[in-house]
Amino acid sequence: MTSLRAKWLVTGGAAIFAVVAFFSGFDRITAHQPNDERLIPAPFRVDADRVAASLYLLGREPELAQAAASRAILADPLDARGPAFLGAAAYRAGRTELAERAMKTATQLSPREPLSRAALAAHAIERGEVEEAALHFDALLRAQPAARELDVLFSMMESSEDGRAELARRLAGETLWSEAYLRAEGQRQEVLRDRARFLTIRSEQIGLECSRVEPLVRALADRNLRADAQALQAANCTDPESNQLLIDPSFERLGQDALFGWRRHRSGDVQISAVGTEDRRVEMSNRTSVTRLVLSQPVALKAGEYRAFGSVAGANSDTLLASLDCGTPTRPGQGGGALARGQLLRAPDCDNQVFGIWLRPGAGAVSLDNMRLEAVGQPD
Repeated sequence: MTSLRAKWLVTGGAAIFAVVAFFSGFDRITAHQPNDERLIPAPFRVDADRVAASLYLLGREPELAQAAASRAILADPLDARGPAFLGAAAYRAGRTELAERAMKTATQLSPREPLSRAALAAHAIERGEVEEAALHFDALLRAQPAARELDVLFSMMESSEDGRAELARRLAGETLWSEAYLRAEGQRQEVLRDRARFLTIRSEQIGLECSRVEPLVRALADRNLRADAQALQAANCTDPESNQLLIDPSFERLGQDALFGWRRHRSGDVQISAVGTEDRRVEMSNRTSVTRLVLSQPVALKAGEYRAFGSVAGANSDTLLASLDCGTPTRPGQGGGALARGQLLRAPDCDNQVFGIWLRPGAGAVSLDNMRLEAVGQPD
């Protein structure tokens, strides 16, 4: 699997890092109209050859890619991109020795040439030479700190004990590494979870501050992955409520920008507000004709039955209902009772559980306080 990821990185990276070859208007003409290449002055054909090499690599035609890269090297032997594309083509064709020589030549011509650094790092990891891989990885981080190819390299380092140890050491001591690793925006869910688990397990060794992991914790919480988010936060921060079944049961932090806790679902005909100071509670009204979701929070429960309780006051205490779902709250049915009397719920077996509170339509407002969940028939 590691070898396949290394080949994917080199091939895909060749096309991505080749974007710089499109900066010449001449090479755009030859990229889209190869037959017109003979009309372009020789000094400008080199960029077209680099573009052609990247496209051939994407098309899994290593022989044609190698030929195009060789022409680029002959035309401009001091440009590192030519040897980098030659190395990528050689890797694809299984010519490892040629590939290594070409990639090392590229790094000598330009120490921060990104494709060669990514390729050398990937194949060093594949050979188990993690310290050498980290040196190439470090140069790539300095050249392309936001490149998506870094995610593949991080994943490859996480796949062996030596790699994990080196990664933890780098994250602990080098901001450039930790900034790239902790980047949460736009990340896939599985990447977020893998990184959160790694940082949780290695928290004592890495020693990140709470503020550093907050974006990752928030991204996990936003996807209802509370178990992962809380484990990461607990390993790096102090949170006395992190192990409660429900966060902020008395609605003390309702409306604040808290990492965990209640989310309000308001609209023009549904009003939700916190009232009181010392004895705080939430007050709600629903002037629509249907039952509406008013509050929710991600939870991390063992699968099984639970009973939800709340102190409800108002004209009709049976208007508040609860739900337990995966991902998106679903309007509860008629069975199970209501919150005021203790509503029976079943927690599904999933990683993105969410607890919801629903309000039936009706005149007047209803207030809620002291929410709690209790397991039914489960061992302590």
